[in-house]
Amino acid sequence: MKIRKKITKTFVDSLPYPDKGQVFYWDADLMGFGVYVGTTSKTWFVEKRIDNKTKRLSLGKYPVLTAEQARTKAMEQLVKMSVGIDPVKEKREKKIKAVTLGEVFTAFLDARTLKPKTIRDYTGVMNNIYPDWQKLPITDITRDAVERRHKKIGEERGEAYANLGARTLRSVLNYAGAKYETGKGLSVLPENPVKRISQTRSWFKVERRTGHLKPHQLAAWFDAVLSIDNDTIRDYLIFVLLTGCRKDESAKLQWTDIDLTDASYILRDPKKHRPIQLPLSDYLADMLTTRKANSSSAFVFPGDGVRGYLVEPKRQLAKIIEKTELPFGMHDLRRTFVTIAESLDISSFAVKALVNHKQGDDVTSGYIQMNVERLRQPMQTITDFMLKSAGLKQSADVVPLKQNRG
Repeated sequence: MKIRKKITKTFVDSLPYPDKGQVFYWDADLMGFGVYVGTTSKTWFVEKRIDNKTKRLSLGKYPVLTAEQARTKAMEQLVKMSVGIDPVKEKREKKIKAVTLGEVFTAFLDARTLKPKTIRDYTGVMNNIYPDWQKLPITDITRDAVERRHKKIGEERGEAYANLGARTLRSVLNYAGAKYETGKGLSVLPENPVKRISQTRSWFKVERRTGHLKPHQLAAWFDAVLSIDNDTIRDYLIFVLLTGCRKDESAKLQWTDIDLTDASYILRDPKKHRPIQLPLSDYLADMLTTRKANSSSAFVFPGDGVRGYLVEPKRQLAKIIEKTELPFGMHDLRRTFVTIAESLDISSFAVKALVNHKQGDDVTSGYIQMNVERLRQPMQTITDFMLKSAGLKQSADVVPLKQNRG
């Protein structure tokens, strides 16, 4: 049975707090308006049936909201409800539409399994390019604003960085468009504003990096690297070049990942998030055998930092570049491996497997199984050619076929 009383300040003040649960009181004059009393608070509400369902909306707490203010607010909501507007859904939609870019970005990171470095990179881009948008509702991010920011960053910080920022923002807002919906099941972001850059063809045309060492430059490179006093850095650079392995994956290798009996190694956390076993050439197997005999660290290439493994040796790289006059970065060594492998007419399937690249979506690649033994000869062939080019091996079984074609 509903308790109906003329709801006034005096009446609400007189209501006792129950020991448990809530007690509801309805106004005798304004149908659907009332107050419910809990163990520690008194809350105003309105209630009405919409589409054969009872909808209740809390208006605020007493005495923050007075009886007169609550009655006025109740009449406004009851008018909306009388024409079929659901205030609960309306309130939820307002909250969803008010979600900020910073809140979405946090949810975006939480929803993914990302490496710490990837998280740092994403966070750096968002904080450096969109610092003033973090508290901005995503529904207020306009296409014009995105286009202007992209152009501004391109002029001030570089075109490649501007493209990176826009792509990152596009990913975050794509996530928002899929996650946040209105009461009608529609996306709160029906169109990603970053789409404007594609529609106006405003993406900056940034040439893809193509830096790599050519065969005739390998002698100078090896000469400089082999003269390094630090054997960890020396072996690390050679390992990256002769395997095409990513710099971070190489640095994080542990001795538990190396099988010297089988002459192979395992990448525990490669880019595709699954372990992969790859072969070691004879040169690398010998090098790692020597390293292990003199190692007291769990890491193959230990470092002095808190991480325990080697961090990119930028100072040594600078010295090698100065000595050889061959400007290169760590990823150029990976690119050198792939370029030489391709020049030796090694199958593209084998090359992709050796550097852990996606094979593609064609049917044939799905049938080909590149196990460690199938990849052993291609790996050895690439090493032999590099060492022959560097003058460290008297002969190689093969020469680059594509370079000898007239």
